[in-house]
Amino acid sequence: MIRAGTRLGNYQVLAPLGAGGMGEVYRARDARLGREVAVKVLPGEMANDRNALDRFEREARAVAALSHPNILAIFDFGREGSVSFAVTELLEGDTLRSHLAAGPLPARKTADYALQIVSGLAAAHAKGIVHRDLKPENLFVTKDGFVKILDFGLARASPPPGTGATQAPTAPELTEPGTVMGTVGYMSPEQARGRPADARSDLFSFGAILYEMLSGERPFQRDTAPETLTAILRDDPPELPEKTRNTLPVLERIARRCLEKDPEARFQVARDLAFALEAVAGSPARRPASPGGAEKEPPSKRSVAVLFFKDLARDPQNAHLGLGLADATITELSLVKSLLVRPTAAILRYQDRSVEPVVAGRELGVHAVVDGSFQRSGSRLRVTVQLVATSDGRSLWGSKIDTTVDDIFRMQDEVSRRIAEALEVELSPADEKRLAAAARPAGKANELYLKGRAHIFFESIDDVNAAIEDFEEALREDPRSVYALVGLATAYARMGFTFDPEGNWLERAEAMSGKALTIEPGLPEGRCLQGILAWTPRRGFDHAGAIREFLAAIAGSPNLTEAHERLGVVLFHVAMLEESATHARQALATNPDDALAKIHLGFCCYLEGRHEEALELSLAAERGNPSAWGDYQIALCHLKLGDLEAAERRAESGSRRFPGDPLSSSVRGLIAASRGDAAGAREQIALTLRNRKSFGHYHHAQYDMACIHALLGEKAAALDLLTEAAHNGFPCITFFERDPSLASLREEEGFTALMRDLAAECDGYRRLYRDLQSSSGHGSDPGRSSTDPG
Repeated sequence: MIRAGTRLGNYQVLAPLGAGGMGEVYRARDARLGREVAVKVLPGEMANDRNALDRFEREARAVAALSHPNILAIFDFGREGSVSFAVTELLEGDTLRSHLAAGPLPARKTADYALQIVSGLAAAHAKGIVHRDLKPENLFVTKDGFVKILDFGLARASPPPGTGATQAPTAPELTEPGTVMGTVGYMSPEQARGRPADARSDLFSFGAILYEMLSGERPFQRDTAPETLTAILRDDPPELPEKTRNTLPVLERIARRCLEKDPEARFQVARDLAFALEAVAGSPARRPASPGGAEKEPPSKRSVAVLFFKDLARDPQNAHLGLGLADATITELSLVKSLLVRPTAAILRYQDRSVEPVVAGRELGVHAVVDGSFQRSGSRLRVTVQLVATSDGRSLWGSKIDTTVDDIFRMQDEVSRRIAEALEVELSPADEKRLAAAARPAGKANELYLKGRAHIFFESIDDVNAAIEDFEEALREDPRSVYALVGLATAYARMGFTFDPEGNWLERAEAMSGKALTIEPGLPEGRCLQGILAWTPRRGFDHAGAIREFLAAIAGSPNLTEAHERLGVVLFHVAMLEESATHARQALATNPDDALAKIHLGFCCYLEGRHEEALELSLAAERGNPSAWGDYQIALCHLKLGDLEAAERRAESGSRRFPGDPLSSSVRGLIAASRGDAAGAREQIALTLRNRKSFGHYHHAQYDMACIHALLGEKAAALDLLTEAAHNGFPCITFFERDPSLASLREEEGFTALMRDLAAECDGYRRLYRDLQSSSGHGSDPGRSSTDPG
């Protein structure tokens, strides 16, 4: 024990706070800053234990690398004489273990605590840190109800490959000397077997904690530690008490998925788990207030989802109206910046499924749900709309509205304003301006437009062709219908991108979207489509034009998910990785099911060298949306992690599923070159060149071929292909400068000159982006900026 008054560096010990197997904790005063802190020191018997000292310093470094409100903050680390100490924030409250002593926690409190824990884990995992000893003793609940993750003493960036690693005990109960890393009862099956533990192991431990919060019992508790280990390896957790299952059954499903024996069957990424928990908690994890009492971040947006409107007559001829009414409401609500609105794509899961609004609200993670129905008589409609609180099913607002099929969009203006009012969202002047300026189609063409929209959300060629027919008929009714023009342009673009790249569909799409913007210059959906069309091989990957159009679309409709997702793609190609990730996360905040945003966020991680996180995100995205790009990206991640066999398996799988895709052969060539198989690598280069088409991702194949030549020592060919890739839409200088595959080129004069040119180019895009962001923040149209990259 250290006596009160003892000085440890700049800290004066005031009183003991507690002790455990790996440390004694004291209240202390920071003499320099005049604040109270907590000081953790190694107990005397461990002061000269090299392993204990290493572990103590490792914990300090692990926590210092993190900055998150749900992780204990560390301020300092030092040594005074024979005493090693770490200085952390001082917490008032108690451990989660103390809270569980009285039995299970209320379901709502469980959901809140669970989301906070997972938010902290996600931050740790994003830094490559796995806790490996998560348990109620290492979770602290402050008096204000905020949860902090403690004790990263077993954390590692990458677990050791061997088995049988041992540790000193970390708690007096069930953790025995000579056991594998972790605490018996909370360790994952892979930890119990002494195998390397990755981030999914933490999610298993979290599942055990969640189960205990729900039931008051540990899921695998047995009389002895060996029996508990056996239960972890073999047994399923018991059924929860009926009362708990009926209160929030989704929490039990989440816990059981976390507790799957096979890591592949669990949530793969903490962020995915956080999305699932947000659906239960009804909002993102809480943030503690700053010392001055103000929020460190603005309060989270109010969120809303709009379900398919139900046809009370169940007439198949009116099926398009159910989606159409929902889509029109979503379009209108998306104009309100302070609302987070789930896009139409997020509600498609309910097309053939009857669901209660509260259940849908929790699944979609929103504060409230718009539940509507309609009755049709000729062109007349009687629409019933109700806004339901997800938390308790209360009706926040409801109304019956008589309108016509030809005038649905005008009705949505009033509905949107009433919904915002019921959610206590104050419309800003910019919101009012967007709502007032919104195009609202009317007339017979409107119903045909709605029919086309009901098809365009689906990817089959039959649906795209049906959408084209509906939009074309709508334009025959009203040639100036801007929404029908944009719908038809979208369908043409879909044909060109997906089904017939050699046709003239993209030219026709450009003509249609240009005509729409001539009629309605600020139409967000039109600006977004212009951005998509600008960033194509046909247009030479006009990065500046695409950035301008996407930001204009976002300024006009802040919740336009596709604009955020596509802008994120453009930005990582021009080395703006942080900004790209921000837009991908914005798309995921609006639609957590957006597999494209998730996989593109994974590619940002890949380009930044965070390969494990990139792999986790890529696998999670690929499960929801298999694609040639997904196979390619996963193979690249395995390759960078040194697992050539896994990379080869994924590349082979991709080549079978998507024959003729040049990315399959380019990544297989990279794998061959990494093995030293020059002949095999050159064979794949030849195959990549043969499969070249009007293909948007071809610059990545060019980059791969440049890396192959560099790995084979063929510097001139490598530099030629690298230059081609950079000038064909992929000038990602940040990645080029640190990719080890290009190491042999770094001293070449041509490489230095290319990097100098690309630095100037990417700096220009960064200035353009910042200028447009600044101008849109002051209410002007980003599309009217004259700033160009230079």
